[in-house]
Amino acid sequence: MIVARRFAFLILFGCLFAACSPPSPEARGQEEPAYKVKVVHVAPTAVPVSEVFSGRAEGSKEVEVRARVEGILLRRAYAEGEQVEAGQLLYEIDAAPFEVALSRAQAQLAQAQASLAAAQRRWDRSTELIRKNAISQRDRDDAQSELEMAKATVQLAQSEVRAAQISLDYCKVRAPISGITSRERVSEGSLVGPNNNVLTTITQMDPIWINMSLPDKIVILLRRMIKDGELAYDASQKSLKIETDTGDFHSYRGQVNFSDSAIDRRTGTVQYRATVPNPDGGLIPGQFVRVHFMGLYSADSIALPERAILQGPSGSFVYVVNAEQRAEPRPVVVGLEVDGGLIIDSGLQAGDRVVVDGMVRIRPGSLLDWDEVPGLQFAQHPNSLPGYSPGATDALMATTLVEGSAR
Repeated sequence: MIVARRFAFLILFGCLFAACSPPSPEARGQEEPAYKVKVVHVAPTAVPVSEVFSGRAEGSKEVEVRARVEGILLRRAYAEGEQVEAGQLLYEIDAAPFEVALSRAQAQLAQAQASLAAAQRRWDRSTELIRKNAISQRDRDDAQSELEMAKATVQLAQSEVRAAQISLDYCKVRAPISGITSRERVSEGSLVGPNNNVLTTITQMDPIWINMSLPDKIVILLRRMIKDGELAYDASQKSLKIETDTGDFHSYRGQVNFSDSAIDRRTGTVQYRATVPNPDGGLIPGQFVRVHFMGLYSADSIALPERAILQGPSGSFVYVVNAEQRAEPRPVVVGLEVDGGLIIDSGLQAGDRVVVDGMVRIRPGSLLDWDEVPGLQFAQHPNSLPGYSPGATDALMATTLVEGSAR
């Protein structure tokens, strides 16, 4: 009896609740409200791709300056840390011993030349006398041998003079390259020589090198996309922009000039190097920078603002306006990052309308009222650039970024 009463009470309560609940818009004969959103009209286009990686600056040349002859260091002819030019005098070594050696070698050369002249005269006389049978053949052969020995002695003396002159010239230590000098390593009055310490170091800063470690997944993806024609390279642009830690961009763009042929097993990266003009010294060796790869274009691609792409249990998706003007969730596969958004590898087609604003208020199946807004805008379209041809790659880019060979 108690159970029957409770069941009757629940039925009565349910009927009262139903009577108190407001009827749905359809039940009242009203139209379903449409949610106001903003959409973009999907149209494939060539999208510039800019990948950003960390890098570190390094002098394109770094040379240790050493003395090539042994002697006392007399003076330093440059200021530490200043720019020097190739051939500029840096140090002077005591040249007195080498001047004496040169004078001795020159004297020996003069003596050898005098002996050669005497041997030549004897040879000339013996040649005349042998025709008159005035001397024997043996005397003529001795004269010829004496002449040949005199010539060899002169050649040896000339070599000694050249060696002495070279040693004397080495007493003036000159810059082998243009660049910035380090602090001096040896002070005046010290004994220096080929086996002694380094005098100073010169670092060439123009151009400067940027060393980078690119993740193997990115490298493999870019190479595959270029090989399949999904990416094109605009050869009219320098491909690298350098951003410093202050957020400023270097005044000059660079170019990749080396890539390693193997993946580093320890880090899972591929080593790359770029050369960048640095005439004003804006970049300093050892400086950390951010490298922006420019000039790559994804052909016939769909790019959306990042805010339009949502995450669900099954992965990334977007809301599109279907034929019934309702919100339809559409799974998508996200590709490379671009300026202001992401490339959609699959899931969308030309003509789709994708919701970019107002997604918070809607649910699958919601009726939509939309305003169409422009999609992502890019600074340059590659088809308008001179020399651009879709699917073509620049020779330098192909042999470095794409094929991974060294330059």
